[in-house]
Amino acid sequence: MGIISTIFYFFTPYTDSREQAVGLFFKGLNERRRTARTRTKLGRLLQRNIAVINLWTEYQYKGYKYLNKSERRKLYANLELIAEDFGRFYANNAWPAETILARASRIAPGQAADAEKIVLLQALMDYFSPLRGKYVYRESSSFGRLLRNPAHEKLVGDCNQIVTLYIYLYSRYYSVDDLQLRSVPGHVALHYAGIDIEATNGTFINYSGREGSKLLPIEEIVSINLLDTTDSYLATHEVAPKAFLQASRLAFILSHNRTVATQNLAAAYNRLVNTCMERGDYSQALKYALASRSQELLGIVGHNGAVHEMERHNYAAARRYAQHALDKDALTRASWQAEGSHYFDAHNYHSAIKAFKHSGDKALVGQGYEGLLLQEQKKLGKNPTTDSIKQHARTIHRMHAYAKKSGNKKLVAYTSDLKRHL
Repeated sequence: MGIISTIFYFFTPYTDSREQAVGLFFKGLNERRRTARTRTKLGRLLQRNIAVINLWTEYQYKGYKYLNKSERRKLYANLELIAEDFGRFYANNAWPAETILARASRIAPGQAADAEKIVLLQALMDYFSPLRGKYVYRESSSFGRLLRNPAHEKLVGDCNQIVTLYIYLYSRYYSVDDLQLRSVPGHVALHYAGIDIEATNGTFINYSGREGSKLLPIEEIVSINLLDTTDSYLATHEVAPKAFLQASRLAFILSHNRTVATQNLAAAYNRLVNTCMERGDYSQALKYALASRSQELLGIVGHNGAVHEMERHNYAAARRYAQHALDKDALTRASWQAEGSHYFDAHNYHSAIKAFKHSGDKALVGQGYEGLLLQEQKKLGKNPTTDSIKQHARTIHRMHAYAKKSGNKKLVAYTSDLKRHL
């Protein structure tokens, strides 16, 4: 990396251009993007460096804050050490292709493997075989636990993580499009040319007859990793709801397990919307509720947003939120009543009457006119006389008009009596 690039990436969240490409891909993602195009772009990123995708997503979307920039640089350096160590092992321990093909055909008859590629896969199985002591299986591990210096530490990871590392090392020699994933309930293995490869113990296997077994495209390793559980320690760390939504969006686009992906996406939207509402950011909550296309979620935001804005005397905003609520008519009416009461208490009776009219409450409209009448009455003074009343003829006429509009018969009689003195 040149000095200019080094300075540039110092001021970004990325370690290098590979992470930047991954970060921008995820940032621009939503569940209504065309799946085929998204898969194609992801496939290119997988070929470039699947390990970068896995580390970045664990840091950004799974709450693994220990994976800061300096730690990720260290892990990428360890990854290079693993690749170099494997390269030496591969050069010195390659099996004859005929022997491997014969073994594979006994487990998966009819396979059509390329001789050179099957030799590479056998070398990967041998290199990571638990018998050598380089790799140790541990359920629900983070990818960072696997990227250690192979000269000094054991590599620890679950089935998803070790499959990911297989894919990365394979990509340094051949196209990842050669590979598929074999999914069985609660587990994932690698698949090549009709052969299942159990990466956790370095053996060929045939999962095709297993209940729930599925063949998946190689790029789905990303959604599998995103939906995977975390280390018990790391699971206690909060994942930013917005980041969790982005992860769920990608999983929704790529995952063949539509039920789980749909449930995760709905949960992500609920989580993000609730977080926005808890901090009083109803504008963002509405944005995400609309994006979710969930009428239930939208109705909740509409109702809560309307109440929130009414409490802050933002009545026009309250009515905008109310349009999305299931009880929009009642909320809209309540907002007009609340606005009218606010103006009434401030003795702004004209504005109060206008608002009360929108609410359709004739009694409140009448109270507004009574307020106007009382305002006019103060102009007469405390002890009006016949002469002083004559001097306020316009005031008396307005009082009488307000009395009639109020519907209060006593006030109508009172103002009628005043008029007789004019």
